[in-house]
Amino acid sequence: MEDTKHKIKIKRHSRRNWHAAVACLLSIALLVCLSAQYLSFVSKTIYAESTQHLGEVLHKSNNMLSMIVKKNTSYLHVWNGFLSSDPDDASTQAYLESAQQQLGFAEFYFLSYDGNYMTPSGKTGYLGLQSNLDEQLSDQKDVVLNTALPGQDPMLVFICPETKGIYRGFAYDAIAIGHYNNVVMKAVDDSAFGGAASSFVIYPDGQVVIENISEDSESIYNFIAILQEYSDLTEAQIQELTDDFAQGITGNREVTLDGTRFYMVYESTGIQNWILVGLVPRDTVNAAMNRLWQRTMQIVALVVLSIAAMVLLMVMHRGRTKLRRQNTAILYRDVLFEKLSQNVDDVFLLLDAQKHRADYVSPNIKRLLGLTPESVRKNIGTLALLYPVDSPGRTKNYLEGLACGDQREWDTEFVHQETGEHRWFHVVAMGSEVEGQTKHILVLSDRTADRQANQALSDAVAAAENANRAKSTFLSNMSHDIRTPMNAIIGFTTLAVSHLDDRDRVKDYLTKILASGNHLLSLINDILDMSRIESGKIQLDETEVNLSDVLHDIKTIVSGQFYAKQLELYMDAIDITDEDVYCDKTRLNQVLMNLLSNAIKFTPRRRHGVAAGAPACRPGQRLRAV
Repeated sequence: MEDTKHKIKIKRHSRRNWHAAVACLLSIALLVCLSAQYLSFVSKTIYAESTQHLGEVLHKSNNMLSMIVKKNTSYLHVWNGFLSSDPDDASTQAYLESAQQQLGFAEFYFLSYDGNYMTPSGKTGYLGLQSNLDEQLSDQKDVVLNTALPGQDPMLVFICPETKGIYRGFAYDAIAIGHYNNVVMKAVDDSAFGGAASSFVIYPDGQVVIENISEDSESIYNFIAILQEYSDLTEAQIQELTDDFAQGITGNREVTLDGTRFYMVYESTGIQNWILVGLVPRDTVNAAMNRLWQRTMQIVALVVLSIAAMVLLMVMHRGRTKLRRQNTAILYRDVLFEKLSQNVDDVFLLLDAQKHRADYVSPNIKRLLGLTPESVRKNIGTLALLYPVDSPGRTKNYLEGLACGDQREWDTEFVHQETGEHRWFHVVAMGSEVEGQTKHILVLSDRTADRQANQALSDAVAAAENANRAKSTFLSNMSHDIRTPMNAIIGFTTLAVSHLDDRDRVKDYLTKILASGNHLLSLINDILDMSRIESGKIQLDETEVNLSDVLHDIKTIVSGQFYAKQLELYMDAIDITDEDVYCDKTRLNQVLMNLLSNAIKFTPRRRHGVAAGAPACRPGQRLRAV
């Protein structure tokens, strides 16, 4: 039973600790949420830092592109000054070839409005430009265009329409120098991302002016068209991006191309209406950030796990401590209950109503009923042996129908199985529910001592009632006995008053009055002696007494009664050797007076004599006392 109670209480404590575990889980969930928010903040911060870094790189490239354009147009203006001096063809060729060697441009061109050209060496051809040259030169402003000659790589051509003239018979309207795109973009791009980045100079409509792409990428003609076909951007997002290009707005966004996530930044170059676009894989830009991100996630995860572990350990430690204290308290209560049950006259039992077995039996059952707790737990039917053989309790089920919350009480008689002593118990049965199972709690209170005390009290009451009845009878009898000497006193007093002149007769009457008074006094003392007898304080007053005097006094007292019933009393002492004896005279007078009073009382009004104490008298006999 102790193990069962312990397990039940542990389950209850486990349920209580479940609330603590829930609180712990909620705390962990809160930490996870906070960590998620923190990671989201870190992610946004990383994106902002990455795009800012990429924007700085792009701006640096933009500055470099502007510097290249400005430097090349400046060269053209210097050469325009040389050509305006009208040098001969040989000098012009030598001068321009020397400049090409020094500056490293791809080629120098004398251009006409229709796009035809002649090089300093006299080579002619058509410069295939992306737009009409006459429209570009009509404003007499410097122009930068891209071109692709047959059998050559794409070039960026810088054109200055400031000087017009004739070279080797070729009439030209502008001069120009060309740089290969890869050389220009190499100068523009400082390879900050190890060749993983792609750079594009485009028009607002997406047409690519020049590009610098990674080795495994293909050249593209229109950047916006590529985004429409291969990116995850919606039409609205692409339109928004196109508007930014048209307005020269600087911006950034994330875009997915062929499954790869890119950071895209764009900025107006200020050169004509070009837009410089940088496209770098996010993982490349975030290489360092990703390491920081991973380390941050590891640290956050470690912190969360550490805090969770600490909270869990604290909860577990607290739970163990609380459970240990509760187990200690349970143990103390069990020991205290066992010790108390050993010293009380109440037997406690916990019975399983479904399994018909005893889950707990207090150890004092052996002392009070002679059964061992083990025998009752082994076989609950052993309790039926407590009833006497002829008692209906051996077969009656007092617990039948006892539901949870009900209580029954009854008194019964049990037989102590070791001593055979009959003992009386007051039984209280209560229905209860433990872990969904119906249990019956029995408390058997030994009332044997109370019953014996009640029986002794009943006997004492009966004895007192008998004593009261005896007293009443005694007083009734005494009232009759008192009247005898009183009648004698009154009668002799009346006679004495009537014969005052006869001294001898008055003296005789007074003597008889005195004897009757002494007897009356003895009767009164007898009444007082009743209280002494009841309290155990009676004492005998042994003195020297003359039997003849005693008989004479008795005769004097009762003589009036004899006369009244017309009886005669004859007294003599037969075979009495010694008339003087030691005795309690009062007690002797009481005995003799009771005998004579009974004789007078039960003798008819006739003249006859009987021996004192005889049951009846024949006619003609006299009453005789011996």
